[in-house]
Amino acid sequence: MINPISGNKITLAKVITGMTKADALAPIAALEGVVVLGRTYQAYKRGKGDEARERFIEESMGSIVWLCGVKYLNKLGDKIVGKILKSGGTNFDVGTDKVLRTPFDNFMKEKAPKNFTGNKVALIKGAKVMTSIILANLFIGFIVPPLNQALTRKIRSERKVEEEKKNKNLTFKGIPIASINKFTNWIENTNTGQLLSSDAGIAGGRMYNARRKEERREIAIRDIGSIYFYMWAQGHVRNLLNLIETGKSTRLSPGTAEIFSKHLIDFIGDKEFNINEFKNAVLGKEIKLPDDILASTEWEKGSGKKPLEVIKLKSLSSLIKDKEVYERAKEMSKLQPTRRDEAVLTKQQLIDAFNKAEINDPKLLNQVFNDFTGGDYNKKFKYVSNKKLYKLKSEMEHYIERLCKSAKNGKINKSILEKFERKNLILSGINFAAGFVVAAAFLSTYIPKFQYWFTKKTTGVNAFPGIYEFEKKDKTK
Repeated sequence: MINPISGNKITLAKVITGMTKADALAPIAALEGVVVLGRTYQAYKRGKGDEARERFIEESMGSIVWLCGVKYLNKLGDKIVGKILKSGGTNFDVGTDKVLRTPFDNFMKEKAPKNFTGNKVALIKGAKVMTSIILANLFIGFIVPPLNQALTRKIRSERKVEEEKKNKNLTFKGIPIASINKFTNWIENTNTGQLLSSDAGIAGGRMYNARRKEERREIAIRDIGSIYFYMWAQGHVRNLLNLIETGKSTRLSPGTAEIFSKHLIDFIGDKEFNINEFKNAVLGKEIKLPDDILASTEWEKGSGKKPLEVIKLKSLSSLIKDKEVYERAKEMSKLQPTRRDEAVLTKQQLIDAFNKAEINDPKLLNQVFNDFTGGDYNKKFKYVSNKKLYKLKSEMEHYIERLCKSAKNGKINKSILEKFERKNLILSGINFAAGFVVAAAFLSTYIPKFQYWFTKKTTGVNAFPGIYEFEKKDKTK
């Protein structure tokens, strides 16, 4: 099956949460379609054609901006800024974990013009992103509502209506340079950042342009009340179901499980292992690094409560005597881009190089990380959180623990692996569908119903507040 949004080929496993960023737009688009239709239907039940038309235009325009707006405005901004920096644009990430992935430093070293300082480039990049957000918010919050209202007035042109209020000028406060890169990365690379940055301006603009206080209150209930169900509800439902099913809130995504299972099937072949043999072969044993490596002065520490520790690969050439271990360490260093043209790896990756277990196979991790990040995990100008990657690896470990518990006769073979993967896929699908249905039901039906009930309860009138004055005048004739 081809994803119509990204153009990528996607399997059933990818449809059910195991997607790249581009493919992940498919279920979001499906949810938006349900929300638009549901809210339009609820609007029609109360306000007939006028309210339904306004709701359809407003919701569909909001969906388009959320799915594509900021992204394509960013691309346009990249082309403009590319001419300023004379470096092919600003298609690089600014997130960093200080000691492992440094895409901004890589850009400054390799592509930024010499007369541009880091602060200047960060400000230009941040300004590009902020401009994209402002333009998207202005369109949905300050252009669509007046146009919607004007269309309603035109259709009801036989009645006299008040002229539209003039929009006030927006003000925008700058952000300290120290926070620019963090803010920019949050907007560009997280769904939460993209949604909140859009919703904040959109809700504010719609409320500002509301025709009556009752309409303004309805917008607040609908737009603010929707944030949770857009951002967190689906994940919370899935986590709750996972907890009930496995005792752990997270579950290995079907896409990763598919890759992992294929690797294990190739490893097992026609053999059969008892549980302990299988766990030792796949997960390995607890390993402690040699004292001379631990005592090395070449270790670099990041910041935070659990700082990331890294070491340059070249520093290990004289410390690791086992050639096979050194080669594994070398392959581990390829799971992230070079840092200032030097290969580095984390302490955990070095431990994994010594621990010759299947789950620590660099080729397997390369496949898994590539699928999980859409290929961004080892690109010089992209930032992927090392914490997220190794959280994924811990879910792979939990997958093995659950697999072993499911082996009723204490044996693991190819058939057991295939059945367990199918079960994981089915449960992932059920949980994904449950989360989708809950979010869609609230966004498309229950929130609009509550919004309309509240208006009727507080005003005694069950009518669309945006044209309530029209209704009153019509009834007096």
